Amino acid sequence: MSGKPLDYLWAFLIGGALCTGAQLVFELLVSAGVEFGLAITLMLAIACAVSGVFTVLGLYQKLEGLGGFGAMLPFTGFSAAIIEFTAAALDQGDSLVAAAKKGLAAAFLIFGVGFPVALGVAALAAFL
Repeated sequence: MSGKPLDYLWAFLIGGALCTGAQLVFELLVSAGVEFGLAITLMLAIACAVSGVFTVLGLYQKLEGLGGFGAMLPFTGFSAAIIEFTAAALDQGDSLVAAAKKGLAAAFLIFGVGFPVALGVAALAAFL
């Protein structure tokens, strides 16, 4: 991503497609008679599972390369980051528990600290 208008379009389209897919799953669950709160939980679990499979297959990384933050922002990006960092730690020889801790810590660092900082920088750049 180089910050060109086409990059923003791809981020919007991919992020929108991910969110639309999640909303479609949610609507299908509710229309099938699943209770509202449970439908939200199931939709998030399905989104997490799908992004996990896509990450393991190497497809989600390609989606992130094309859509940038549009692919990372939804819940699917968060779960993909956890899986990606956990897999990297496992490849380095860590135990499953240690790898899971590293995966969670890295994902929370990226999304818990990185996202607000990125928003702050973007807001400053917009007003300067």
